[in-house]
Amino acid sequence: MEVTTVLASYQAQSLEKYQGNPLIETLPSSLNESELTELMYALKCFPEGFNELSKMDANDCIDDLKLVYIPTLEAYQIYENVYSQIRKCYSKRSPLSADNRSSINAVSTRLKCSDKFNVQKPIEYVATAPSILVSGKAGIGKTVLIRRILSTFPQVIKHTEYRGQFFDEKQVIWMSFDMQSSRSRKALVHNFFNELDRVLDRQIKSDFIQPRDSIDQLFHAMQTAALKYYIGLIHIDEAQFVLNSSAKFKDAPTLPEIEALFNQIGVPVIISTTDDALTTLNSTESEALTKATKLQTVRRLNSVAHIKIKQWHVNTAKFEELFSAYFQASLFKNSEVNSDEFKTQLLVLCAGVTDAISVLSIAFIRNYNSLLKKGKKPDCLKLLKQVYRERMETWHIPLTKLRKDYNVVNSKKKVNHAHFPKVSESELYTEAEAYTPKPARKRTSEHHLKPASSVERISEGDEIINADSIVASYGKE
Repeated sequence: MEVTTVLASYQAQSLEKYQGNPLIETLPSSLNESELTELMYALKCFPEGFNELSKMDANDCIDDLKLVYIPTLEAYQIYENVYSQIRKCYSKRSPLSADNRSSINAVSTRLKCSDKFNVQKPIEYVATAPSILVSGKAGIGKTVLIRRILSTFPQVIKHTEYRGQFFDEKQVIWMSFDMQSSRSRKALVHNFFNELDRVLDRQIKSDFIQPRDSIDQLFHAMQTAALKYYIGLIHIDEAQFVLNSSAKFKDAPTLPEIEALFNQIGVPVIISTTDDALTTLNSTESEALTKATKLQTVRRLNSVAHIKIKQWHVNTAKFEELFSAYFQASLFKNSEVNSDEFKTQLLVLCAGVTDAISVLSIAFIRNYNSLLKKGKKPDCLKLLKQVYRERMETWHIPLTKLRKDYNVVNSKKKVNHAHFPKVSESELYTEAEAYTPKPARKRTSEHHLKPASSVERISEGDEIINADSIVASYGKE
């Protein structure tokens, strides 16, 4: 993600508690919901004369659909919480206050003296900061949504002077980095400093940590850097690698450590994770009595809000926007693609997951366009299922699991179900139609290598079909 760096421009604040603080006065004005939505939209329209383009040029335009983005209903809720928490955290960390200087000195002293990192003891003079938990199915678009919201803020602001006084500082409004699948404390620290190096466009890691530093020193170094560069909010992605505890990963950071790293110094945190990982946060009443520390940490990890990113549903205006962004009228006029049957089938196949919808839609459009160029009128539902079997082979098992609890119609809204066609089991994708791998061959003493062509392509009869372009076999059944 490109880093946006701007020079500080200060504006008066309406609320007295936010006045006289350069970190707050330089923040951009808040956006209303329509302004945020307009900033986040990303559409890729086919050019005029698309149907006359060569196959190569047409496929290039279709491939650009990967850049399409339609914000979900949860976008503004996340934005409101992000804006509010950044402003509140800066109000407690004014660079002109004695309390802020005391906090920086306290953390720096712990780093220099190699003190043990204490997950219970807060840093002096700073109240603990709140946290936001964002969850959803894998592939639903949590990371993209959060980072697009954060990108509406400049990431780095360069200060030179404030109210006539010298103030040469860099303010990092937000940072976003991944939790390593290795579940290592050191990996977490290095991810943080690698991202800070990238954001500041210079190597600063060596200013804070050395190769032989202990975990305690590394954690103190993270806190020191966060205070020095006035980090306003931190997003930790892929948190399921830590929330799913396992005896195999003894070096993984604990929930209290993650919460303490930034919360104790007044930096709010967004934690994004899959729904599955949240099962480790569920405590029974008896556990709550014996595991107060765990319960306290869980409460703090979503003290502001727990925002759930939902799957797409066929009866929503947002899905109509997403569908129209992919299946553009210039290519699908008078086509059954615009029918409710097709939309329902697409969502059921993809279990309402954003990434799957994108991949399947693009593969379908590529094949549909190729068939039209050959003068063939495709059966769209049949083609969609055929594309699914070829293109989504590796997705099939996880998507099958998601379909079990997925309701293609949003049941929370009053819907005239008569508007949606009754789709028989033979028309919808069923498990009987699932791609079934060939049975494993019996082991022999001789090892048989697969030719490269059989890996990239699938042989069917006397034709060769590509997993992303199956039109060669279409209609031969």
